[in-house]
Amino acid sequence: MLNSKLPRPLIRQRIQPWIGSALIKVITGQRRVGKSSFLAGLAFELEAASGSAPLFVQLESAEWRHIRTADDLLAMAQKHAPFGPSILMIDEVEEIENFDLALRSLAAEERWDLYVTGSNAELLSGEIATRFAGRSITIEVPPLSYDEFLVFHRQEDSDESLRKFLRYGGLPFLRHLPLEDETVFGYLGEVAQTAILKDIVQRHGVKNHDLLARLVTFLADSVGSPVSANSIARFLKSQRVAASVPTILDHIHHLEQAYLVRRTKRQDLTGKKILEVSEKHYFEDLGIRSALLDRSKADPSQIVENAVHHRLVVDGWKIQTGDINGREIDFVCHRGSDRMYVQATYVMTDASTREREFGNLLALPDNHPKLVVSMDPWIQDDRGVKHLSLRTFLHDGWG
Repeated sequence: MLNSKLPRPLIRQRIQPWIGSALIKVITGQRRVGKSSFLAGLAFELEAASGSAPLFVQLESAEWRHIRTADDLLAMAQKHAPFGPSILMIDEVEEIENFDLALRSLAAEERWDLYVTGSNAELLSGEIATRFAGRSITIEVPPLSYDEFLVFHRQEDSDESLRKFLRYGGLPFLRHLPLEDETVFGYLGEVAQTAILKDIVQRHGVKNHDLLARLVTFLADSVGSPVSANSIARFLKSQRVAASVPTILDHIHHLEQAYLVRRTKRQDLTGKKILEVSEKHYFEDLGIRSALLDRSKADPSQIVENAVHHRLVVDGWKIQTGDINGREIDFVCHRGSDRMYVQATYVMTDASTREREFGNLLALPDNHPKLVVSMDPWIQDDRGVKHLSLRTFLHDGWG
């Protein structure tokens, strides 16, 4: 089997504890983030380590066109390995009718090391708990981080490389394209429209395509700003588009399930309560957000905040927005027992802006790490709060 030659060390690290277990390893994420390539690379690695090739089923290939039902899959698996343990990898598993029945049956035998990927995001996330009944673990594959972008595109770490990443994002296929607006945004626009059409419109029977398109554009234009379903409904009404609050909430949920956007809830850091008010939304991929907007009006503050959010996701942090006595903390981050707080801003142009960004963090009554990320030309820590340049943070993360 050929190696994909596209390493994803952070994703590889997350799947390591589950290799060899009887759990179904579900590799999921936004369309075109490299799930198939990651699985192919893992297959190559496991074959090199064991000397035994995994059974690698690529359902988009003519070679496997005969596998279309759960019974087909079970018969093929038993023929391949009737007695002993074996590794089975299935790419685009949703192409198999009732695939969950076959996978549950194979998992119950406890001799299969099972890995699957798929393009139908909700099928492999929102429904996974009920379909696989505690027999699965989900590994999310996000778009490339900045350091991965440099490797894939054979670029040096520089301000120009950072500009390209912030503009074009981290979908791996871009390495095959010239990094120019017309080509890149043509491709990214098609990816976004395919995700919207197949993962939302067709799956959920959305009738009002115009409403969905306007909602996506609104969220892209509102990155980093607290919004509620009520405020979105009022905005759409001003545009002469009628939409109920439940419909807006449903559509946002569908966009999350398709891995186009991520929602961050707001937490009261004094009372430790989740506030049922305005929430923030960030795009999974910076380039797709760019493709959906009028790029001549790009807000650098929104780009910086979305980029910081993406790096935190890549590094495995669970994120909320914080509120402490009316002061906003952009990112309250949890990962296991670790916790940290991050402010993201474009540049701190004056003393009052700097005081706000650092002062909000200093108002927190604990000793967890506190960090400000910006594109200021001068980087200076302040009263125990760490200050990092955006380039450094995106390249190295934070622990």
